[in-house]
Amino acid sequence: MPGVFDGVRVLDLSDGIAGPMTTMHLADNGAQVTRIAAPTSTSLTESSGARVWNRGKRSAWLDLATDDGREAFLALASSADVVVESFAPGTAAKLGIDHATLASRNPSLITCSITGYGRDGRDHSRPGYDALVAARTGLFYDQKGRRGTAMEYISGRPGPHPEFDGPDGLVRGANRAGPVFPRTPWPSIGAMYFATLGITAALRAREVTGEGQRVETSLLQGALAAVSLNWQRVENPDAPLYWMWPVDSRSIEGLYECADGRWVHHWTLRPSWVLASAEGDKLGDVGLDTSYRDDPDRLSMEPEGLLSGIFLHPMMRDAFLKFPSADWIEAGAAAGIGMALVRSPAEALSDDAFLEDGCVVEVDDPDLGRIRHVGSVLEFSANPGVVRGGTARPGQHTRELLDEAANGPDAKHAPGTRRTELAHPLQGVRVLDLGLGVAGPFTGRALADLGADVIKIHALHDTYWAGTHMGLGTNRGKRSIALNLKDERGLAVLDKLIERADVVTTNWRPGAAARLGIDYETLRQRFPRLVYCNTRGYEKGPRSDLPGTDQTAGALCGVEWEDGACDAGNPPLWSRSGMGDTGNALLAAIAITAALYHRERTGEGQSVSTSIVNAQLLLTSHAWIHADGSPGTWARVDEGQHGLSPFYRLYEGGDQRWLFLAAARPEHRHALATLVGEDWIALDDTEKVAAVLEPRFREHSAAHWVEVLDQAGVPAEVVNEEFCRSLFDDPQARARGLVSETHAGSVGRFEDPGLLVEFSATPGVVQRGPCMCGEHTREIMLEYGYVPAEVDALAGDRVILDASVEAR
Repeated sequence: MPGVFDGVRVLDLSDGIAGPMTTMHLADNGAQVTRIAAPTSTSLTESSGARVWNRGKRSAWLDLATDDGREAFLALASSADVVVESFAPGTAAKLGIDHATLASRNPSLITCSITGYGRDGRDHSRPGYDALVAARTGLFYDQKGRRGTAMEYISGRPGPHPEFDGPDGLVRGANRAGPVFPRTPWPSIGAMYFATLGITAALRAREVTGEGQRVETSLLQGALAAVSLNWQRVENPDAPLYWMWPVDSRSIEGLYECADGRWVHHWTLRPSWVLASAEGDKLGDVGLDTSYRDDPDRLSMEPEGLLSGIFLHPMMRDAFLKFPSADWIEAGAAAGIGMALVRSPAEALSDDAFLEDGCVVEVDDPDLGRIRHVGSVLEFSANPGVVRGGTARPGQHTRELLDEAANGPDAKHAPGTRRTELAHPLQGVRVLDLGLGVAGPFTGRALADLGADVIKIHALHDTYWAGTHMGLGTNRGKRSIALNLKDERGLAVLDKLIERADVVTTNWRPGAAARLGIDYETLRQRFPRLVYCNTRGYEKGPRSDLPGTDQTAGALCGVEWEDGACDAGNPPLWSRSGMGDTGNALLAAIAITAALYHRERTGEGQSVSTSIVNAQLLLTSHAWIHADGSPGTWARVDEGQHGLSPFYRLYEGGDQRWLFLAAARPEHRHALATLVGEDWIALDDTEKVAAVLEPRFREHSAAHWVEVLDQAGVPAEVVNEEFCRSLFDDPQARARGLVSETHAGSVGRFEDPGLLVEFSATPGVVQRGPCMCGEHTREIMLEYGYVPAEVDALAGDRVILDASVEAR
């Protein structure tokens, strides 16, 4: 079966990480992607990742700075569907290939631009390297968490129980103070998600309007995506339930070393089970009588839970140290709780269960032979994706492309001709969101930002979670109806909602939806146009029945290993800007939007899915292994978690502030050598380079050095710990929509990162603030034909929760 993007032609001019990863998703799902570069260009795309991200694409050389190269590209763009580029602002216009020029020849063309900080504004001309954006936004300070949580830091408050430090001996990653460099390029990952979602939404919009448009995102917006649930400012931060401890730097997170020296991640935490299991000389077989929510001994997410965790940590640490990791994994599986071995990327890619699932694939690399790496991470029942081979050799398809430029390619898919106006990309789409936690509901938030009418289906007991900072962050832009689905009358209300729905999305455990008769196979018989999404924690296989979380999937897939620099001997690190849950949700939003695009073309609905494991494997997609299991070559983070090389790393200035140096190109290194008066510094003696630069940078402040490096043309940035504090009052950020200000019933004014992808013709929209549990129950039921007396009766019988919030 053809992929969901079959017939879509993509010209890929991008470099770095976000662009190649974006077009990888398009190629995996049927698009014809042609990667174009100048014959003499020096790619900034990490060499190990390039073997993965450029798979299944054609490769051609065109020099766009020459008349012949530009004319050939313009001819190709005249029949293309999508152009993706990552030029610095203004470069495309100088080359004569900007959106306006291309759209004048091909009005149905969609262009996607990925910059460092956007087309204009204060920072648009700053160098747009991933780590420099992470430095300028202070993201390096969010890796281990901020004391008191980022929300409290933004508000200038210490957070609950400021008199308490974290547990003694709790070390994550490098054992030092200050910012730390994670292996995961968070700004690029976030930009990749929103570029892919933006292109897919623009394709759906084009089927309705017949017109193309410009799609834009940036590494700055990608950085905001990574912290979108943690960077919040609210009117009443002391509102009950709002504050949660898991992202506080003092909190325990379930990472423990075992007797064999291996680490496991246990989440969600069940201290009573751990301590009871480890009580004797042999790991006990202790069952669980309650769910996590009903466990009287679980750690509360409120302030007292922080103190309980600090108190329990030494006992938990000693318990895990008594037995080897394999025993703990077996015991966790038997008890049905979250427990995963912290594995390296090579171990993850060697997992045959991943290979059988398809989230890991083997391909033939033209230089290395058979290799394994991340597979296609979007799943479609009607249009399954497939990795179509390895990465082509540079320029391999140049002649083929030049022939197409001269003669024109075969006929392409004609976009929709209805010429119906759209205010937003998903206007007119109604979504029922039955998702749980973060990985489920964040999907609905992403779709709401694209203009969909999203109805959140809460359980009656969801008043707790809906009021937390994560619950609020995931439910922005939606309306809420609270139903008791264990009551037939509650199911009847849901059935009425489904009758008018375009999309149903959830992340329930296997079999749960079928038991209620709302699984895809049941619903498709009545609603063949329905797009249905049910995402998972793990791969389809032996772990699918276990509780999958951001933490345990990150451990399994090598993310915590890489981000903590375990190869250098460090403990693993669970990043507080991690995108396992939110990555799963954004992959689901992409798949749903792609299925809606397919439905516009064919009238056919389908089932789509992905998993937290898929999202985590994307975070380590720079890694690959040989078919025999031996690891490939990729840059590792050093023990101190400064960076990947002495030319791409953190340095401390003389004022105890930090800067990040990104001398990525030879000309940068030669300029740096001249600046410090050491000609040999441009050589590959990395130990000597670092030994020279560290004391030199301590001679002056970080800001002084960045000014000097700017003048010399060497990319660098000060690591700005306080960026998150200034963001919410920045007029430019507000004007660009990078910050959203709405209202939530529990906390009043609610501010968080805003729209993270921009559309020239069908802009996104923040429709309303976060919904509270049952806030719109009455409104929605009246909209669906119920009369007030019926609503009152159902509320009285606890079939529904009618919890209207006074509008502001």
